[in-house]
Amino acid sequence: MASLPFDNRVMWYPCSVSGFALGKIVDLGSSTFSVQPLSGGQPVTCPHDRVFPSEEQDKDVDDNCALMYLNEATLLHNVKQRYLKNKIYMYMSVNPYCDIPKLYDSDSIKSYNGKSLGTMPPHVFAIGDKAYRDMLHTKQSQAIIVSGESGAGKTESTKYILRYLTESWGTSAGSIEDRIRQSNPLMEAFGNAKTVRNNNSSRFGKFVEIHFDAKKLSLWRLHISLPTGEVSSLCSEQ
Repeated sequence: MASLPFDNRVMWYPCSVSGFALGKIVDLGSSTFSVQPLSGGQPVTCPHDRVFPSEEQDKDVDDNCALMYLNEATLLHNVKQRYLKNKIYMYMSVNPYCDIPKLYDSDSIKSYNGKSLGTMPPHVFAIGDKAYRDMLHTKQSQAIIVSGESGAGKTESTKYILRYLTESWGTSAGSIEDRIRQSNPLMEAFGNAKTVRNNNSSRFGKFVEIHFDAKKLSLWRLHISLPTGEVSSLCSEQ
């Protein structure tokens, strides 16, 4: 039999348990591969478009786009490898559901001040810093969109971005940060609900405007509006 183009190459194939698993192609059909799992057992038949090349197994990268083979399997593997090392940021992030020491302390905030995106390890602070510096450079408003499924950590990420901006710029940053912190329980009391994935899920959209003084380049004021809400989560007392 002629050698296959993927001979001896470790590939990712679909797995019902872990999403993707590693194996080697042992036979090539017109529209399917026969893959021998590295874990043993019988070969598995998979469509061509569901088998992906793999990276080095101990490799992890700061930016998913820096993967040599960027596909569903390598992206998930990179996210998992970094999560296991407490590296939860990759310009996308994984909710660790625990506190990671020193990840958000004052020293960490200072280390990201004025650094170009990519020169420091991925962090939500890096996104906040880039938005601030782009605002100064272009003299235009900037937007940060924090998105993800329920329980992904959107609310906490927003809080950390606000903390970074309020602690980094402005003599009044402390008082503004205190007001932000004090407003959260009020909004959560009326707008949060328990869901299957999140005991304190925000059931409303939040639009946060941060205004900076054009002359002092320091934080001036902050405005929070709630443009959307989940009506089905509202309840009333009869």
